[in-house]
Amino acid sequence: MKCPYCQAEMMHGWLNSGQILWSERKHKISLNTDGKEKYALNLNNPVLTFHHTESYYCPSCKKIIIDTEGYDTNIR
Repeated sequence: MKCPYCQAEMMHGWLNSGQILWSERKHKISLNTDGKEKYALNLNNPVLTFHHTESYYCPSCKKIIIDTEGYDTNIR
């Protein structure tokens, strides 16, 4: 896959993690969302369950790209 930022070849790999949340605001203590918050990616499992999310990394510009299709979102 070519990087959409710099056109370098990206490396295929996996984002290995516990809970991940991409949202409109910064969370300081908990990754729980409130009823009004918009989020595009919510991987919300117990800490002991790891996620293995397919992704691409650009070694040139240091960007990571994740396809969020199929993951929990409330942005339509």
